[in-house]
Amino acid sequence: MVDPITIRATIGRREVTRGQVLEWESRRADIVLAKYARHLGARGIAEILPGPTVEQLRGAPLPLRRAALATLRTELGHAGVYAMLKRELAISERIARIGVAAGRGKVKYSIARLHAPGLSAERFATWFDNLVVVDDEDAMNAACPDHYLLRGLSDGRQEVVETTGGSPAASRFLVDYHRPDDVTIPADPAYPVQITGTALLDDGLIIGGVRHQFRDNDGGLDALLTVQFPGAVPQRHIHQHQWHLACEFGNWMLAAAPFAATTR
Repeated sequence: MVDPITIRATIGRREVTRGQVLEWESRRADIVLAKYARHLGARGIAEILPGPTVEQLRGAPLPLRRAALATLRTELGHAGVYAMLKRELAISERIARIGVAAGRGKVKYSIARLHAPGLSAERFATWFDNLVVVDDEDAMNAACPDHYLLRGLSDGRQEVVETTGGSPAASRFLVDYHRPDDVTIPADPAYPVQITGTALLDDGLIIGGVRHQFRDNDGGLDALLTVQFPGAVPQRHIHQHQWHLACEFGNWMLAAAPFAATTR
């Protein structure tokens, strides 16, 4: 699998290769496929995926596993995803509430940096914003195996059902991109293009936020990607979510390349 552009990623202070990010995605793809199999059982999986079994898909080329995950998400639909993850979502919501209380207002940041040659910061941000506006679930969900449901809501917010960081359980929350003031992630003036939103539960409890910052640099796109978590979240969770960011935004940049190229 050869990418049309070579994306560089920095996790913490360490530059990692695109190959290392794909290895992380590959491991997560196998873990998520196994979760579907565990919840749906052999008959349920066979009804949706009549071809190779989940066991046979383990270690298969990554595009095949991406396609299998996309089929599972699509055929289950929103209600099926909610039902499959019902217990996990209830547990993770309780943990989120405990984490906010235990953090006592303190926060931690999960940060990844990407550079994509040949892409425009403004055009990529427009493409990304449009995913929520037109509710392109396929493109939103496909970027990371840990995405179970990402969709734009009629009020402009985004619903997210995903596994964040190294958590064993998927979580559900909303991102309100019209509420940037609750996000404590500093804005870097060197990055003029900003996408900022508050993460919250259905009752309005703020559990975090995002500030994704972009600029044009050296003929390409620099991205400073940051997610805000409660201060009580374990450091391993913070570190693993850096890989999640590198995976999803790297794949989104590749998907956006035809629209976001500096010269079209």
